[in-house]
Amino acid sequence: MKNIYLYGANCTKPVWDELQSELGHPDVLLIEYPHAITEQAETVTDLTQWIYDTYGQDLNCDCIIGHNMGGIIALELVTKFDITCEKVILIETNLKPAEKFYRNLMTPKNMAKHGAQIIPMIKTEAPFYADKLKQSIQDDFDFTDLVRNSTVEIHGIFGDRGEENYKDRLSDLNLGKDIENNINFHFIKDSCHMPMVENPKALAEMLRDICGD
Repeated sequence: MKNIYLYGANCTKPVWDELQSELGHPDVLLIEYPHAITEQAETVTDLTQWIYDTYGQDLNCDCIIGHNMGGIIALELVTKFDITCEKVILIETNLKPAEKFYRNLMTPKNMAKHGAQIIPMIKTEAPFYADKLKQSIQDDFDFTDLVRNSTVEIHGIFGDRGEENYKDRLSDLNLGKDIENNINFHFIKDSCHMPMVENPKALAEMLRDICGD
């Protein structure tokens, strides 16, 4: 089984380390975006184009797993570049601006535990992303057509923010029922935007279930 992992904006490849340790998969492709590319890219599609040009048919796989912006890239690969895969798995990927419930990085407990690792990474990487690229995924964006145009199975994984029974967790994503009905939603306990760091064991179990491993 071959899976591809795409991290989100302001992250680096080691953000997957704990998850990969839990999974123990030998056949994975962890894609890294060079600063020379993120400094010039004005849209997510610019990054997707670079990935396609760089990796080509090596991108054909069983599952593409994308965190945050990486999930948008994953959807673009299958809808705009005709990459073959069985499933796209979005981890904390907002297709439209979400409500306040989703606007936190980690739970207070996890921030105390992992903040010294994650915050410096974000601060170090942020200057290497072009302003136009940042704006395209922060301000008034709408990537829902990527779901409408996709023919592959799509899963959306989100942290439950410590509120397992929060009744508006789907509506707060602001997707609309037509998009909700085309995504299989899953929630990771005791995590927010960084479940691969906050609760890698639970995320690994969920990915095994989804990918059939």
